[in-house]
Amino acid sequence: MVPLKAITRTALMASVLLSSNLLMAQEYDNSANISAGIVGYFFDSKRNQDDDIGVTVGGELPLTGRLSTAIDYYTLDSDVDTGSTAESDLDYYRVGLNYHLNQISGWQPYAGIGLGKLEIEQDLFPANDHNHSTWDIALGVKRRISDNWLVRGDYKMIFGDNPSAQDSAVSVGLAYAFGGSKPAAARPAAAAVAGDSDNDGVPDNRDACANTPAGTRVDSRGCELDSDRDGVVDSRDKCPDTPTTLAVDADGCPILERAQRRVELKVNFDFDKSDVKPQYDREIGEFADFMETYSNTNVLIEGHTDSRGSDQYNQGLSERRANAVRDELVNEHNISAGRIDTIGYGEGRPVDTNDTDAGRANNRRIEAVISVDVEEQRRR
Repeated sequence: MVPLKAITRTALMASVLLSSNLLMAQEYDNSANISAGIVGYFFDSKRNQDDDIGVTVGGELPLTGRLSTAIDYYTLDSDVDTGSTAESDLDYYRVGLNYHLNQISGWQPYAGIGLGKLEIEQDLFPANDHNHSTWDIALGVKRRISDNWLVRGDYKMIFGDNPSAQDSAVSVGLAYAFGGSKPAAARPAAAAVAGDSDNDGVPDNRDACANTPAGTRVDSRGCELDSDRDGVVDSRDKCPDTPTTLAVDADGCPILERAQRRVELKVNFDFDKSDVKPQYDREIGEFADFMETYSNTNVLIEGHTDSRGSDQYNQGLSERRANAVRDELVNEHNISAGRIDTIGYGEGRPVDTNDTDAGRANNRRIEAVISVDVEEQRRR
């Protein structure tokens, strides 16, 4: 028998897709296409084969509005999992049926079932060749990236002659759709029905949005679609596919607002020293990250000392301290030297008293501040 755990897992994945679809507009895209891509094939341990990656080609041909027939071919090489140098050639042929669910934010999910043949030929041990009839369960998704091109991927659980053996395969690739982009509606647009005043295909007794303009695509409640769920219907949305986390204006476009971003850096030094202590590596790294994020910013690093020593000596020491931090930003964090200026103020700008050890320690420092105005998208 097929492992109950495998069937349960696939049924759960399918139920999630189906339940999500009940909440979406009734749209789908079932177009004839041919595809090519890569496939990862994962063998059941009973087959004594190593998992590997190969090539896949295939195609789909619509049978009804939602149903299509599908063909797939996989080919790959795999090592025999016995410690020897033997290799196997795998060919997998499949024909199946795909059922297209409702689209979710432009993505087209589908579920399928298929029959196939799995051929495994070993180069050193022909007696161990396998030729299995198979059946499989598939879940996939595809999305148009232009009128004729799609990206697609799917997952298949593959069952063979051995009822307890279960392989699986994951494929991704590109597909060419014949006929270009087509409106994907689950029913003829604006089909006239009895008691449908606005001719949107939804009877008046179920129409939550009466007087919908002619030709407007509507959901099962008769209300115009809002595909990106930003609160602005598609016919007025000038910025489709806006993330739901962003606030939008009346045209459905993100609202921009100005904000100020500011970062400060303060590094203290030991008496008569200009070397940067390791305890400040994190603060300097974060300061460098800010400069990298806002690449149009420059910074002035100000160096200071306490009052001990001559004015001339302290002036030079304050400059060396500022230059030491600049060198950290340039050499350790790849910030352009042209974006950094330094200046030394000696003992002339204390922030604390020079009459105590603690006060003098606070005055032995560099300071740097960057402030930048930015334009950001407002979040909901």
